[in-house]
Amino acid sequence: MAKIWEEYPWYRTARAYVDFTTRTCLRSIKIEGLENIPRSGAVLLAPNHCATLMDPLLQLQIPGLIGFGARSDIFENPKTARLLRWMRIVPLARERNGLAEVAKNFEVFDEIIDCLAHDVPFCMYAEGTHHPAPGMLPIKKGLFRIAKMASEKLGKPVYIVPIGTNYEDFYRGQTRVRMRIGEPMEIAQEFARREGMPEAEVYRELCEQLRERDLSLIGEPMTFKRPGKALSWFLSVLSLPLFAVCAVGALPIWLPYLLIMRGMKDKAWAHTVRFGLHMFLPLFVPFHIGYERLLNLYRNLF
Repeated sequence: MAKIWEEYPWYRTARAYVDFTTRTCLRSIKIEGLENIPRSGAVLLAPNHCATLMDPLLQLQIPGLIGFGARSDIFENPKTARLLRWMRIVPLARERNGLAEVAKNFEVFDEIIDCLAHDVPFCMYAEGTHHPAPGMLPIKKGLFRIAKMASEKLGKPVYIVPIGTNYEDFYRGQTRVRMRIGEPMEIAQEFARREGMPEAEVYRELCEQLRERDLSLIGEPMTFKRPGKALSWFLSVLSLPLFAVCAVGALPIWLPYLLIMRGMKDKAWAHTVRFGLHMFLPLFVPFHIGYERLLNLYRNLF
């Protein structure tokens, strides 16, 4: 089985198409602070998690190869597991999965450290689950345990880089997204500052520090200046024929989307479902972009 830090046949070609498809699902993606990612040393990316698979697709907008961790239950299907593996995603069990599954994490930790040893950043969602709302859930200490193990084993600086991802809307299509990358935390220095403290207190303090940094990067809810009511009404009436054309042309995307989402309890998959439909039905994507942007115009009006 190939290592997640290795070059795969056709991976970069597929990655280019995936990145392009991600951009078609959103109105805009703004990335700030790329210069804060260290050019040397081992790098663990630590973003907040609010939109299921769309979040890692956004992190892939960072240049270069990146490995990812995901909850282990989505690897139960062998075909899905192989695909996820090809996408450089490895399984990480949570406490709710039971001790037997959690014990398997130590093998995965070795693989993550191997990834870091080959200068490929690894992205972990330290909340342990997604949260489609402003703010963040409490951070789990697993990220810092891996960072400490890597620091001791690799003998080179290991950095945790906070990332705050903010969506204008967590469910609607053609929304704006901002991703801010903060200053890195060097793990050996962070633990040295807390020498003599009880281990549980050290991890609690580090988790809270990272959460505060992520929250500051997420910032306030995204707001944008919108056209006045008179102009909005004029544009709405003027655009109705175009909306009708886009709605018909986008039917193979928006109708399956509605049917899929109707059967899903977790509505945070909305952006991910759109991504999948855009990926497999590219001919209808231009119509769908126009359809959703005009639909947002009408929603904002009413």
